[in-house]
Amino acid sequence: MALGTNDSLITTATGFDIAFNNTNDTYDTLDYDATGKQAVAFVFGNGITGDDTIQNFDKNDSIINFQKIFDGNNDGIISFGPNGQLDIDRTGAGNKNAGEAQITISNSTGQNIDALRYLGTKGNGTGHAYADASTRLAGMTEGTVGNDAFNAGTGAKTYLYDTALGLNLGGDTISNFGADDRIVTTTKVHNGTDMGAVITFGKNMVLDLPGDTDGIKGDNGPTHGGQIEFVNPGIDHLSLLDTKMVGGVNYYYYGVTPGA
Repeated sequence: MALGTNDSLITTATGFDIAFNNTNDTYDTLDYDATGKQAVAFVFGNGITGDDTIQNFDKNDSIINFQKIFDGNNDGIISFGPNGQLDIDRTGAGNKNAGEAQITISNSTGQNIDALRYLGTKGNGTGHAYADASTRLAGMTEGTVGNDAFNAGTGAKTYLYDTALGLNLGGDTISNFGADDRIVTTTKVHNGTDMGAVITFGKNMVLDLPGDTDGIKGDNGPTHGGQIEFVNPGIDHLSLLDTKMVGGVNYYYYGVTPGA
């Protein structure tokens, strides 16, 4: 097994702990990243925060919560209530209880975000990751922050790894990855910055995923975006096959090129 430990959750993102002060605070992502380009992870712990507001929350920013947020449809999409607020402390159906916080989140255009998607948790279960629901496009299977095991053997598969979040997306294994399958990242993999470029894996023989910055040198997956090991068959390289921008997000499509 060539995968590393991949235990850290927040890696290249800037982590910010929300205050336990029982007041309705306003947090601006630009206060923690003046460029507006780097990822920020807002961490909610087990305490009373108040009904806070987060402004300039971009597609590469995330919410890390101490517990899993109630998912009424059990589909991994957390839709906000009619009031446009996230019941971040909600663990079941029913009305808001005393002390439960309701969070308002808006993007860089001032538009309120009304849904997040669940990205799983690490082994100890204390940090549950969420990000903008719109980034995962139709037909994509997403790698979580846990250690996922995928089988690409039944039809063409497209696996999304939202590396722009600056989180460790786990030490994953993908079996039966073929010519019609794709790995999609939201930042460029090292040494694969040009169309058709062949991405060679490091000495560990796994794909080291980047963090929230394009092209960071490989062999550092556990401290950046995580790792992917390809088995049955084993694969030691991919090629950059396509790039797309959808909804302000860059998507980089990698696959196996015969003879490369």
